[in-house]
Amino acid sequence: MILRERLNSLSGVRDTSITGVMTNSDQDPNLDVLRSVAVLAVLVTHALQVIAGCKPGEHLAYGVETYSLGRIGVLLFFVHTSIVLMRSLERTRTNLSGLALVRHFYVRRAFRIYPLSICLILLSITFSIPANALNVPYEWQGARWALANLLLIQNIAGVGQVADPLWSLPYEVQMYLVLPIVFLLVRTPRGTVRLGLIFAGGSALSLLHPLFRFVPCFLAGVVAYKLLATVRPRFPAWLWCPVVTGAVVMYVLAPHADSSWLKDVTICLVVGALIPLFHRGSGTIAAAASQVAKYSYGIYLCHTPVLWLLYRKLEISDWQRPIWFIIATGGISVACYHAIEHPLIKVGARLARRVSVRFSAEPVAAALL
Repeated sequence: MILRERLNSLSGVRDTSITGVMTNSDQDPNLDVLRSVAVLAVLVTHALQVIAGCKPGEHLAYGVETYSLGRIGVLLFFVHTSIVLMRSLERTRTNLSGLALVRHFYVRRAFRIYPLSICLILLSITFSIPANALNVPYEWQGARWALANLLLIQNIAGVGQVADPLWSLPYEVQMYLVLPIVFLLVRTPRGTVRLGLIFAGGSALSLLHPLFRFVPCFLAGVVAYKLLATVRPRFPAWLWCPVVTGAVVMYVLAPHADSSWLKDVTICLVVGALIPLFHRGSGTIAAAASQVAKYSYGIYLCHTPVLWLLYRKLEISDWQRPIWFIIATGGISVACYHAIEHPLIKVGARLARRVSVRFSAEPVAAALL
Protein backbone atom coordinates (compact mmCIF):
# COMPACT_ATOMS: atom_id res chain seq x y z
CA MET A 1 0.00 0.00 0.00
CA ILE A 2 2.84 2.39 0.92
CA LEU A 3 4.67 1.54 -2.28
CA ARG A 4 1.54 2.17 -4.31
CA GLU A 5 0.99 5.57 -2.67
CA ARG A 6 4.66 6.43 -3.30
CA LEU A 7 4.37 5.49 -6.97
CA ASN A 8 1.14 7.43 -7.33
CA SER A 9 2.65 10.57 -5.83
CA LEU A 10 5.74 10.34 -8.03
CA SER A 11 3.68 9.78 -11.17
CA GLY A 12 1.26 12.63 -10.46
CA VAL A 13 -1.73 10.40 -9.66
CA ARG A 14 -3.57 11.09 -6.42
CA ASP A 15 -5.35 8.18 -4.78
CA THR A 16 -8.51 10.22 -4.32
CA SER A 17 -8.70 11.30 -7.92
CA ILE A 18 -11.03 9.79 -10.44
CA THR A 19 -14.33 8.45 -9.17
CA GLY A 20 -16.26 8.83 -12.41
CA VAL A 21 -19.14 10.50 -10.59
CA MET A 22 -20.00 14.08 -11.51
CA THR A 23 -20.77 16.27 -8.51
CA ASN A 24 -23.52 18.88 -8.43
CA SER A 25 -20.96 21.63 -8.85
CA ASP A 26 -19.82 20.06 -12.13
CA GLN A 27 -23.30 20.06 -13.66
CA ASP A 28 -24.33 22.86 -15.98
CA PRO A 29 -28.12 23.37 -16.26
CA ASN A 30 -27.69 25.14 -19.60
CA LEU A 31 -25.95 22.09 -21.07
CA ASP A 32 -28.77 19.93 -19.69
CA VAL A 33 -31.24 22.14 -21.57
CA LEU A 34 -29.18 21.79 -24.74
CA ARG A 35 -29.09 17.99 -24.47
CA SER A 36 -32.79 17.80 -23.62
CA VAL A 37 -33.79 19.86 -26.64
CA ALA A 38 -31.53 17.67 -28.80
CA VAL A 39 -33.03 14.35 -27.72
CA LEU A 40 -36.60 15.67 -27.82
CA ALA A 41 -36.06 16.90 -31.38
CA VAL A 42 -35.07 13.37 -32.44
CA LEU A 43 -37.94 11.83 -30.46
CA VAL A 44 -40.54 14.15 -31.98
CA THR A 45 -39.11 13.57 -35.46
CA HIS A 46 -39.63 9.81 -35.41
CA ALA A 47 -42.96 10.06 -33.61
CA LEU A 48 -44.34 12.49 -36.21
CA GLN A 49 -43.15 10.28 -39.06
CA VAL A 50 -44.85 7.20 -37.63
CA ILE A 51 -48.10 8.91 -36.59
CA ALA A 52 -48.39 10.65 -39.97
CA GLY A 53 -47.85 7.33 -41.78
CA CYS A 54 -44.70 8.43 -43.59
CA LYS A 55 -42.91 5.97 -45.81
CA PRO A 56 -39.12 5.61 -45.84
CA GLY A 57 -37.62 8.65 -47.59
CA GLU A 58 -40.60 10.92 -46.93
CA HIS A 59 -39.61 13.95 -44.89
CA LEU A 60 -42.80 15.97 -44.40
CA ALA A 61 -45.13 15.05 -41.53
CA TYR A 62 -48.00 17.41 -40.77
CA GLY A 63 -46.08 20.12 -42.61
CA VAL A 64 -42.92 19.66 -40.54
CA GLU A 65 -39.63 18.96 -42.31
CA THR A 66 -38.74 16.02 -40.08
CA TYR A 67 -35.37 15.36 -41.71
CA SER A 68 -34.12 18.76 -40.59
CA LEU A 69 -35.73 18.43 -37.15
CA GLY A 70 -34.01 15.13 -36.46
CA ARG A 71 -30.74 16.32 -37.92
CA ILE A 72 -30.52 19.44 -35.77
CA GLY A 73 -31.14 17.25 -32.74
CA VAL A 74 -28.11 15.12 -33.59
CA LEU A 75 -25.98 18.18 -34.36
CA LEU A 76 -26.78 19.65 -30.96
CA PHE A 77 -25.77 16.31 -29.44
CA PHE A 78 -22.39 16.62 -31.17
CA VAL A 79 -21.80 20.13 -29.83
CA HIS A 80 -22.92 19.15 -26.34
CA THR A 81 -20.78 16.02 -26.25
CA SER A 82 -17.59 17.88 -27.15
CA ILE A 83 -18.13 20.51 -24.46
CA VAL A 84 -18.90 17.98 -21.75
CA LEU A 85 -15.96 15.75 -22.60
CA MET A 86 -13.50 18.65 -22.84
CA ARG A 87 -14.57 19.71 -19.35
CA SER A 88 -14.25 16.12 -18.16
CA LEU A 89 -10.72 15.95 -19.55
CA GLU A 90 -9.92 19.20 -17.77
CA ARG A 91 -11.05 17.76 -14.43
CA THR A 92 -9.12 14.55 -15.03
CA ARG A 93 -6.02 16.50 -16.01
CA THR A 94 -5.56 17.64 -12.41
CA ASN A 95 -4.59 14.04 -11.61
CA LEU A 96 -3.36 12.57 -14.87
CA SER A 97 -1.40 13.73 -17.88
CA GLY A 98 -0.14 12.52 -21.23
CA LEU A 99 -0.86 8.93 -22.24
CA ALA A 100 -2.33 8.08 -18.84
CA LEU A 101 -4.99 10.75 -19.41
CA VAL A 102 -5.73 9.45 -22.90
CA ARG A 103 -6.00 5.83 -21.74
CA HIS A 104 -8.28 6.82 -18.88
CA PHE A 105 -10.53 8.71 -21.29
CA TYR A 106 -10.79 5.81 -23.76
CA VAL A 107 -11.76 3.29 -21.09
CA ARG A 108 -14.40 5.58 -19.60
CA ARG A 109 -15.98 6.36 -22.95
CA ALA A 110 -16.06 2.71 -24.06
CA PHE A 111 -18.03 1.76 -20.94
CA ARG A 112 -20.36 4.71 -21.53
CA ILE A 113 -21.36 4.27 -25.15
CA TYR A 114 -21.14 0.54 -25.88
CA PRO A 115 -23.20 -1.31 -23.22
CA LEU A 116 -26.61 0.13 -24.09
CA SER A 117 -26.01 0.13 -27.85
CA ILE A 118 -24.96 -3.54 -27.71
CA CYS A 119 -28.10 -4.40 -25.74
CA LEU A 120 -30.27 -2.62 -28.32
CA ILE A 121 -28.56 -4.40 -31.22
CA LEU A 122 -28.85 -7.84 -29.64
CA LEU A 123 -32.50 -7.20 -28.75
CA SER A 124 -33.30 -6.02 -32.28
CA ILE A 125 -31.65 -9.05 -33.88
CA THR A 126 -33.16 -11.53 -31.42
CA PHE A 127 -36.73 -10.29 -31.88
CA SER A 128 -36.38 -9.20 -35.54
CA ILE A 129 -37.14 -5.57 -34.79
CA PRO A 130 -36.72 -3.46 -37.96
CA ALA A 131 -34.44 -0.43 -38.09
CA ASN A 132 -37.38 1.96 -37.84
CA ALA A 133 -41.15 1.95 -37.28
CA LEU A 134 -42.08 3.11 -40.79
CA ASN A 135 -43.69 -0.23 -41.63
CA VAL A 136 -40.52 -1.71 -43.11
CA PRO A 137 -39.70 -5.41 -42.65
CA TYR A 138 -36.80 -6.66 -40.59
CA GLU A 139 -33.90 -7.80 -42.75
CA TRP A 140 -30.90 -9.79 -41.58
CA GLN A 141 -27.91 -8.48 -43.52
CA GLY A 142 -25.23 -10.89 -42.41
CA ALA A 143 -22.60 -11.32 -39.71
CA ARG A 144 -20.46 -8.46 -41.06
CA TRP A 145 -23.41 -6.10 -40.75
CA ALA A 146 -24.12 -7.21 -37.18
CA LEU A 147 -20.45 -7.01 -36.13
CA ALA A 148 -20.00 -3.55 -37.62
CA ASN A 149 -23.03 -2.33 -35.67
CA LEU A 150 -21.79 -3.91 -32.44
CA LEU A 151 -18.42 -2.18 -32.88
CA LEU A 152 -20.11 1.07 -34.03
CA ILE A 153 -18.12 1.29 -37.24
CA GLN A 154 -21.00 1.21 -39.73
CA ASN A 155 -19.73 4.29 -41.58
CA ILE A 156 -16.34 2.66 -42.06
CA ALA A 157 -17.71 -0.77 -43.00
CA GLY A 158 -20.29 0.74 -45.36
CA VAL A 159 -23.26 -1.12 -43.87
CA GLY A 160 -26.72 -0.07 -42.73
CA GLN A 161 -28.03 0.31 -39.20
CA VAL A 162 -29.60 -2.39 -37.07
CA ALA A 163 -31.60 0.50 -35.55
CA ASP A 164 -31.75 3.91 -37.21
CA PRO A 165 -30.61 5.97 -34.17
CA LEU A 166 -27.30 4.09 -34.27
CA TRP A 167 -26.14 6.02 -37.34
CA SER A 168 -24.66 8.88 -35.29
CA LEU A 169 -22.75 6.76 -32.77
CA PRO A 170 -19.82 5.80 -35.06
CA TYR A 171 -19.05 9.49 -35.53
CA GLU A 172 -19.04 9.93 -31.75
CA VAL A 173 -16.73 6.95 -31.27
CA GLN A 174 -14.32 8.29 -33.88
CA MET A 175 -14.46 11.71 -32.23
CA TYR A 176 -13.44 10.04 -28.95
CA LEU A 177 -10.23 8.84 -30.60
CA VAL A 178 -8.98 12.35 -31.36
CA LEU A 179 -10.62 14.54 -28.70
CA PRO A 180 -7.95 13.93 -25.99
CA ILE A 181 -5.28 14.96 -28.50
CA VAL A 182 -7.24 18.10 -29.36
CA PHE A 183 -7.59 18.82 -25.65
CA LEU A 184 -3.86 18.55 -25.05
CA LEU A 185 -3.16 20.83 -28.01
CA VAL A 186 -5.63 23.59 -27.15
CA ARG A 187 -4.73 23.69 -23.45
CA THR A 188 -1.35 25.25 -24.24
CA PRO A 189 -0.70 29.05 -24.23
CA ARG A 190 -1.09 29.01 -28.02
CA GLY A 191 -4.26 26.93 -27.77
CA THR A 192 -6.51 29.43 -29.52
CA VAL A 193 -4.26 29.59 -32.57
CA ARG A 194 -3.98 25.83 -32.63
CA LEU A 195 -7.76 25.45 -32.37
CA GLY A 196 -8.17 27.77 -35.34
CA LEU A 197 -5.78 25.64 -37.38
CA ILE A 198 -7.47 22.43 -36.23
CA PHE A 199 -10.89 23.81 -37.16
CA ALA A 200 -9.66 24.88 -40.59
CA GLY A 201 -8.07 21.49 -41.20
CA GLY A 202 -11.12 19.62 -39.91
CA SER A 203 -13.42 21.69 -42.12
CA ALA A 204 -11.30 20.91 -45.17
CA LEU A 205 -11.34 17.18 -44.35
CA SER A 206 -15.12 17.26 -43.88
CA LEU A 207 -15.52 18.52 -47.44
CA LEU A 208 -13.19 15.88 -48.85
CA HIS A 209 -14.58 12.67 -47.33
CA PRO A 210 -17.93 11.67 -45.73
CA LEU A 211 -16.11 10.02 -42.83
CA PHE A 212 -15.12 13.49 -41.60
CA ARG A 213 -18.48 15.09 -42.39
CA PHE A 214 -19.25 16.18 -38.83
CA VAL A 215 -15.78 17.13 -37.63
CA PRO A 216 -16.58 20.91 -37.65
CA CYS A 217 -19.76 20.23 -35.65
CA PHE A 218 -17.80 18.49 -32.92
CA LEU A 219 -15.14 21.20 -33.02
CA ALA A 220 -17.85 23.82 -32.47
CA GLY A 221 -18.18 22.28 -29.02
CA VAL A 222 -14.44 22.71 -28.48
CA VAL A 223 -14.81 26.37 -29.48
CA ALA A 224 -17.58 26.72 -26.88
CA TYR A 225 -15.33 25.11 -24.27
CA LYS A 226 -12.59 27.66 -24.94
CA LEU A 227 -15.06 30.56 -24.84
CA LEU A 228 -16.49 29.39 -21.51
CA ALA A 229 -13.10 30.09 -19.94
CA THR A 230 -12.91 33.69 -21.18
CA VAL A 231 -16.39 35.04 -21.96
CA ARG A 232 -18.56 36.38 -19.15
CA PRO A 233 -22.31 35.62 -19.19
CA ARG A 234 -24.45 38.56 -20.27
CA PHE A 235 -28.00 37.28 -20.66
CA PRO A 236 -30.50 35.90 -18.12
CA ALA A 237 -30.73 32.15 -17.69
CA TRP A 238 -34.45 31.98 -18.48
CA LEU A 239 -33.74 33.11 -22.05
CA TRP A 240 -31.48 30.12 -22.86
CA CYS A 241 -34.22 27.53 -23.48
CA PRO A 242 -36.16 29.82 -25.89
CA VAL A 243 -32.91 30.62 -27.71
CA VAL A 244 -32.02 26.94 -28.22
CA THR A 245 -35.59 26.16 -29.28
CA GLY A 246 -35.48 29.12 -31.65
CA ALA A 247 -32.25 27.81 -33.17
CA VAL A 248 -33.98 24.48 -33.83
CA VAL A 249 -36.96 26.23 -35.46
CA MET A 250 -34.70 28.40 -37.63
CA TYR A 251 -32.74 25.36 -38.80
CA VAL A 252 -35.93 23.48 -39.70
CA LEU A 253 -37.42 26.44 -41.55
CA ALA A 254 -34.21 27.34 -43.37
CA PRO A 255 -33.82 26.17 -46.99
CA HIS A 256 -31.73 23.20 -48.05
CA ALA A 257 -33.61 20.54 -46.10
CA ASP A 258 -31.24 17.92 -47.44
CA SER A 259 -27.68 17.71 -46.24
CA SER A 260 -26.04 21.15 -46.30
CA TRP A 261 -22.51 21.46 -44.96
CA LEU A 262 -22.69 25.21 -44.50
CA LYS A 263 -26.05 25.04 -42.77
CA ASP A 264 -24.83 22.38 -40.34
CA VAL A 265 -21.55 24.07 -39.48
CA THR A 266 -23.16 27.49 -39.10
CA ILE A 267 -25.82 26.35 -36.64
CA CYS A 268 -23.26 24.43 -34.58
CA LEU A 269 -20.91 27.41 -34.39
CA VAL A 270 -23.74 29.79 -33.53
CA VAL A 271 -25.05 27.58 -30.72
CA GLY A 272 -21.52 26.93 -29.46
CA ALA A 273 -20.73 30.65 -29.40
CA LEU A 274 -23.98 31.46 -27.58
CA ILE A 275 -23.52 28.97 -24.73
CA PRO A 276 -21.07 31.09 -22.68
CA LEU A 277 -23.27 34.20 -22.95
CA PHE A 278 -26.03 32.92 -20.67
CA HIS A 279 -26.05 32.67 -16.91
CA ARG A 280 -26.62 29.24 -15.40
CA GLY A 281 -30.28 28.44 -15.00
CA SER A 282 -32.29 27.12 -12.08
CA GLY A 283 -35.90 26.39 -11.32
CA THR A 284 -38.46 24.17 -13.00
CA ILE A 285 -37.00 24.13 -16.51
CA ALA A 286 -33.51 23.37 -15.24
CA ALA A 287 -34.81 20.60 -12.99
CA ALA A 288 -36.83 19.01 -15.79
CA ALA A 289 -33.94 19.31 -18.24
CA SER A 290 -31.63 17.66 -15.72
CA GLN A 291 -33.85 14.57 -15.64
CA VAL A 292 -34.34 14.41 -19.40
CA ALA A 293 -30.59 14.83 -19.96
CA LYS A 294 -29.80 12.12 -17.41
CA TYR A 295 -31.86 9.54 -19.28
CA SER A 296 -31.34 10.98 -22.77
CA TYR A 297 -29.12 8.17 -24.10
CA GLY A 298 -31.80 5.63 -23.29
CA ILE A 299 -34.47 7.86 -24.81
CA TYR A 300 -32.39 8.27 -27.96
CA LEU A 301 -31.81 4.55 -28.48
CA CYS A 302 -35.02 3.03 -27.13
CA HIS A 303 -37.78 5.17 -28.59
CA THR A 304 -37.65 3.56 -32.05
CA PRO A 305 -38.32 -0.02 -30.83
CA VAL A 306 -41.09 1.39 -28.62
CA LEU A 307 -42.70 3.06 -31.64
CA TRP A 308 -42.47 -0.20 -33.57
CA LEU A 309 -44.08 -2.14 -30.71
CA LEU A 310 -46.95 0.31 -30.17
CA TYR A 311 -47.73 1.20 -33.78
CA ARG A 312 -46.89 -2.01 -35.65
CA LYS A 313 -47.41 -4.89 -33.24
CA LEU A 314 -49.96 -4.10 -30.51
CA GLU A 315 -53.65 -3.65 -31.18
CA ILE A 316 -54.58 -0.59 -29.14
CA SER A 317 -56.64 2.53 -29.80
CA ASP A 318 -54.99 5.24 -31.85
CA TRP A 319 -55.56 7.89 -29.17
CA GLN A 320 -53.85 5.71 -26.57
CA ARG A 321 -50.68 5.10 -28.57
CA PRO A 322 -49.02 8.52 -28.05
CA ILE A 323 -49.74 8.31 -24.32
CA TRP A 324 -48.26 4.84 -24.02
CA PHE A 325 -45.33 5.95 -26.18
CA ILE A 326 -44.38 8.67 -23.70
CA ILE A 327 -44.90 6.40 -20.68
CA ALA A 328 -43.05 3.42 -22.16
CA THR A 329 -40.13 5.42 -23.55
CA GLY A 330 -39.65 7.21 -20.25
CA GLY A 331 -39.99 4.06 -18.16
CA ILE A 332 -37.67 1.97 -20.32
CA SER A 333 -35.07 4.74 -20.46
CA VAL A 334 -35.04 5.07 -16.67
CA ALA A 335 -34.78 1.29 -16.30
CA CYS A 336 -31.94 1.10 -18.82
CA TYR A 337 -30.02 3.81 -17.03
CA HIS A 338 -30.23 2.18 -13.61
CA ALA A 339 -29.83 -1.42 -14.80
CA ILE A 340 -27.25 -0.99 -17.56
CA GLU A 341 -25.79 2.48 -18.01
CA HIS A 342 -25.01 3.62 -14.49
CA PRO A 343 -23.58 0.33 -13.16
CA LEU A 344 -21.25 0.02 -16.16
CA ILE A 345 -20.27 3.69 -15.98
CA LYS A 346 -19.07 2.94 -12.45
CA VAL A 347 -17.25 -0.19 -13.63
CA GLY A 348 -15.60 1.82 -16.39
CA ALA A 349 -14.53 4.53 -13.93
CA ARG A 350 -12.94 1.99 -11.61
CA LEU A 351 -11.19 0.19 -14.45
CA ALA A 352 -10.00 3.46 -15.99
CA ARG A 353 -8.55 4.56 -12.67
CA ARG A 354 -6.78 1.24 -12.17
CA VAL A 355 -5.36 1.22 -15.69
CA SER A 356 -4.27 4.85 -15.45
CA VAL A 357 -2.56 4.35 -12.10
CA ARG A 358 -0.70 1.30 -13.39
CA PHE A 359 0.25 3.03 -16.63
CA SER A 360 1.50 6.14 -14.79
CA ALA A 361 3.38 4.19 -12.17
CA GLU A 362 5.26 1.84 -14.53
CA PRO A 363 7.86 4.41 -15.75
CA VAL A 364 8.44 5.57 -12.17
CA ALA A 365 8.85 2.01 -10.93
CA ALA A 366 11.34 1.29 -13.70
CA ALA A 367 13.35 4.36 -12.74
CA LEU A 368 13.45 3.29 -9.09
CA LEU A 369 14.77 -0.20 -9.85
